[in-house]
Amino acid sequence: MKKTEIFALSSLKTEELSYIAKALLNGASAVIPTDTVYGLVVCGKPGFLRGLNEVKKNPPEKPAQILCSAEQALLLSEDCPGLKAAFKFWPGALTAILPASCAGKKLSGLDTIGLRVPGGALTAELFKLTNCPLYASSANMHSLPTLEKEEEVLSVFEGKADIIIKGGFLKTRPSSVIDFTCCPPKMLRRGALKDEELEILLSKS
Repeated sequence: MKKTEIFALSSLKTEELSYIAKALLNGASAVIPTDTVYGLVVCGKPGFLRGLNEVKKNPPEKPAQILCSAEQALLLSEDCPGLKAAFKFWPGALTAILPASCAGKKLSGLDTIGLRVPGGALTAELFKLTNCPLYASSANMHSLPTLEKEEEVLSVFEGKADIIIKGGFLKTRPSSVIDFTCCPPKMLRRGALKDEELEILLSKS
């Protein structure tokens, strides 16, 4: 069984965060609290997505959401109305399916890319320290419900993920997902964004 290193968000030290960032750059997987739900992440580098899918028992080539900074989003997506619409809700709980740039295609392996610019200091610091977006998926095993309690996260992922950052109980919803490559844009998943926010977003895209 893999040895999992466990940290607490509430007492995370600067040197520990730097250590976690370096581990991610070297291929480690980490379960982290985000502004929506617990997520399983690996660094957005060639070949690293397979490691995420192995931990979750996903099909090997299953695509993943990309968590990134605003600056990284501009590089990974083509300039399009959907990107401009997404920025009205970023940082926040919107995952936008967008036409991928050349850099985005290398990351997603597709002509499209699912991007989210999350809120929260932890992900912002990881983007800064790694200078890298993150492949991300909700913290659950393939086809099972998303985990809300840190005790559940520890029970499922200790011995599977390389790192776990405990963040307490996250009673939130996953991000809302909109496909902006369709005309009109298509709602793929209702999530944390309010219905009235989504209606405005879809009507103006």
